[in-house]
Amino acid sequence: MGGGATRGRDILSGMNLPIRSHPERSGGGKAGAAESKDPVELKRDVVRESHGVLRAVHRASSFTRGLGIFTLAFMSTLTSPAAEWARLAPLPEPNGGFVCGVVNGHIVIAGGTNWKDDTKQMLSRIWAYDPQANSWRETGRLDAPLAYAAAGRDAESIWFASGSSGTNTHLAVWKIDGSMIAKRVFTLDSGFVLAGGGIAGSSLYVLGGTDDMNQLDRATNTFRAIDLHDGRVTRLADFPEPGFFTGAATVCGGSFFAFGGGRWDAAAKTVANLSSAHAFNIDTGQWRKLSALPYAVRGITAIALDDRHILLAGGYKNDAEEFTDEAFIYDTASGTCTPTHPLPYKAMVALVKLDDFVYCLGGEDRKKHRSDAAFRIRSKELLPRD
Repeated sequence: MGGGATRGRDILSGMNLPIRSHPERSGGGKAGAAESKDPVELKRDVVRESHGVLRAVHRASSFTRGLGIFTLAFMSTLTSPAAEWARLAPLPEPNGGFVCGVVNGHIVIAGGTNWKDDTKQMLSRIWAYDPQANSWRETGRLDAPLAYAAAGRDAESIWFASGSSGTNTHLAVWKIDGSMIAKRVFTLDSGFVLAGGGIAGSSLYVLGGTDDMNQLDRATNTFRAIDLHDGRVTRLADFPEPGFFTGAATVCGGSFFAFGGGRWDAAAKTVANLSSAHAFNIDTGQWRKLSALPYAVRGITAIALDDRHILLAGGYKNDAEEFTDEAFIYDTASGTCTPTHPLPYKAMVALVKLDDFVYCLGGEDRKKHRSDAAFRIRSKELLPRD
C-alpha cells in the first residue's frame, strides 16, 4: 500500500456502527485508461440528473437557521437537467483523506487512507492524473505516510502542512511543484490534523483541527497563517465557535470561508456535527457569521468555482442518514445557497477544479471503506441559471 497501518474506528464517520454495503458507490478497477478515448463525451457510466428532482429541491426552498435564512432558490434557478457527471478512470487505489490539487494541467493526489482486513492503511504514494489520456501514473512517494493535512494551491504548486502518519502528527510543510514530487520546505513548532486549509496570497491559512487524530477532544478553534516564503506562523483571530475538525474550508474573493464540521461531545462521548458557517476577511482580519447550513454535517467539501461561487458537497450527516450526495452553490455576494446537481455518489469526497471542470474523487463512502471513483462535470453546469 505504500504506507502504514493502524487499527481502530474510522475517525471521519465516527462510531463503530453496523456497516451497510453500497457496492455500487465505490467504483472499481485499476489505474489506467478508460475504454473510450474521450473521457467526456464517450459512452461510459454517466450519472444523469434524476436524483428525485434534486432530492425534491433538497426537501425545501429555504431553511431558517438562527439569525438568518440560508436561502435555497427554487426550480426556476436550478441548473440544466441535461447536466451529468461523467465517470473517469478510477483512482489507482481506494483512497480518502489525501492531499489533492492541480499542477501543470494534471490533478495530483498524495498520501491518504484506505482499509484492508479491518485495518486502516496510511498511504504515501503520489499519483498524477492526465485529463487528456484519462489515466493515472505514479510520480513518487512521500517520505512518510500522510493523511488529513491542511492544504492549498497557488499558481505553481500544491502546499500542505502537518497531518498524520497514523501514529504521529507531522511537523512539516511540503510542496509539490512541476516535478510532481513532494519537497519538505519548512518545519513547524506544532502540528494539526483534520484542520481546514486554503491559500491566499503567499500564505497557507489553517483552521481548527486537533494535534492528534486519535484525540478529537483536543480540537481547537485556532486560526493561523503560514508564510510560504519563510515558514513563519502568525496566530490570527480565533474562529468564533468552539474547537472543531473536518469542516469545509476554501478561499474565495478575498475571504477564507468555513462551513460545518464536527466537535467532540464529551458528555455523550461522540462526535456532534455542526451547521455553522463563517467568513474571515483577510484584509480586515475579522470574522463574520454567515447563515447556517441547511443541516449539520461533517466531512463536507468546499471549492471555489470562481471569485463569487462556492460548491459545497457531500459529507456525513448523522448516523441515521449517514453519507450524503447533496450539493449546493453558495453565492458569496448574496449569501444565498442554491441546490445543485448531487454528487455521483454519497461520500466525503475530494473536489478539484481544473480548467472548465470540477472533479469528484474517492473519499469515504461508508464506514471503514474508501472509494476509488472518479467523475467530472463542467463547472458551469453546477451554477444557477440567471
